[in-house]
Parts: sequence; C-alpha cells; structure tokens
Amino acid sequence: MNEAVRPRRGWVITAWVGVVMVLIAMLVVAAVIIDKPHFGWMVKSLFLEFISAGVMIGGLLVLLAGFFLPERKTWRGITLMLWGLIALTSPGFGLMFLLPWGLVAAALPLVIAILIRQSRISRA
Repeated sequence: MNEAVRPRRGWVITAWVGVVMVLIAMLVVAAVIIDKPHFGWMVKSLFLEFISAGVMIGGLLVLLAGFFLPERKTWRGITLMLWGLIALTSPGFGLMFLLPWGLVAAALPLVIAILIRQSRISRA
C-alpha cells in the first residue's frame, strides 16, 4: 500500500509547487500595479519574461500533476487540469492577461481546497 501512495504524494507536491509559483508571480504583479512607488524597482528589463515563465512553468506543473493523479477523471482532477491550462496559456494573451489571471485567482480557493484534500488522502 505504501508504494501505491508514494507516486500520488509526489504529484500532489508537484501541484503545490506549481500553485505557489503562479501565486508568487501574481502577487508580485499585483504589488507592482497597486503600489508602484514601493515596488516599481522590481520592474527591470526582464520582468515580464520572468513573470511569464514562472506562471507558465507553474501552470504546466499543475496541469501535469492533475493528469497523473489517480483522480484525474473526477471533477477535482479536471479542475486542476483546467486551472493549470488557463495559467499555462495566460501569458499568451498579451495585454489581456488579466482576464485569465482573474479566472485563475477566482478558482484559487477551490484549487487549494482540492490540494489540501489530496494531501490528506495521500498522507493516510
């Protein structure tokens, strides 16, 4: 039984890492937009590239983890995969990136609840 739980735990950890990567990028962008005098120093020549790469890699990690979890055919797995797909493709929208990021931010509490549940299941 222990060997069957180990891969699930690894994919849950991968999903957590992806969610945290996307969340950090979104928080940095929000800080720069909301309080430019204090956080404007972060915006240098490669700011957009680093933020986009972080969101895309985080989205890809969540998408892959959702696909490889045993619950991928349930609404929980589909929600994780959709969230990861939206995060992965959001930098491709250019200046309209705020619309997909709004969807990602709105679904974030649900994704966190799913991952907490998956963490508890894989721990047991």
